[in-house]
Amino acid sequence: MPYWLDGTKGLPMTHANNADNQNVELFAQDWTALNECALWTHEQGSLSALQEGLLKRIADVIAHRVSMFDIAQTGAHGQTQFVRPVAYGMSAQALDDYYERYAAYDYTIWSFDTRVVDVYRDLDLVDVERRNGTPIYLEWMQPLGIYYGCTATLAHKATPLGSITLFRAEQDGDFTDSELEILRQIARHLSVRLHQLLPHGYAEGADESPASVLAIKAALLPREGEVLKFMLTGKTNHEIAVELYISESTVKKHVNAIYRKLGVKNRMGLMALLQP
Repeated sequence: MPYWLDGTKGLPMTHANNADNQNVELFAQDWTALNECALWTHEQGSLSALQEGLLKRIADVIAHRVSMFDIAQTGAHGQTQFVRPVAYGMSAQALDDYYERYAAYDYTIWSFDTRVVDVYRDLDLVDVERRNGTPIYLEWMQPLGIYYGCTATLAHKATPLGSITLFRAEQDGDFTDSELEILRQIARHLSVRLHQLLPHGYAEGADESPASVLAIKAALLPREGEVLKFMLTGKTNHEIAVELYISESTVKKHVNAIYRKLGVKNRMGLMALLQP
């Protein structure tokens, strides 16, 4: 389920030890990995392709336990809606819980400007003791075993495009200034590519892939749309479960919901919907 921010700009940010405030040195191996990720980003021809593979590639550059990537959609009154969330290393239920129950109460979302590319560490924005008493930390982060977070906002020419959030366990330490700078560079490239794919921002139907068209037509939930995308590539339920880090029984539940909403009984009927 999407969530809304009331207006596109939050409170002014003050960054403790932010990469903006000092010269951050990146080593040759950092630039090599960063360049590979950037090249891959610019090669993707659709929003679905970008969302499908980006988080795994970021994990190769910046070590983290779980991550999320969503797309921004600006409403008629300037509010920003975050839609189409995908995750890496996180169960479908955990992702759904965040967007349905906790996103609107996230202690960080009021503290950044969605209209510019920027990066921040969660604990640069809020006192750790105060954060550790919040429902999102106690009920969502702790069960996932995550403690530190950092986010990149995605934008182009004052148009919000989305966000990427990475999380780590406490024993892995917080994200370094160098890692924030790498994430910033990835966000800059990703914002350019998103703008090329969505020159007027995201709107329903902006991604005209077969899976997206069917998902919009049948009002599929975000996770059902992801399952449908893999079904249309011929992946089995087991393969889809591996891709999405969910159980095979959960995949079957989504498959049955997709069949019901699209009015088909099996994959043969599903593929028939793609015929002209």
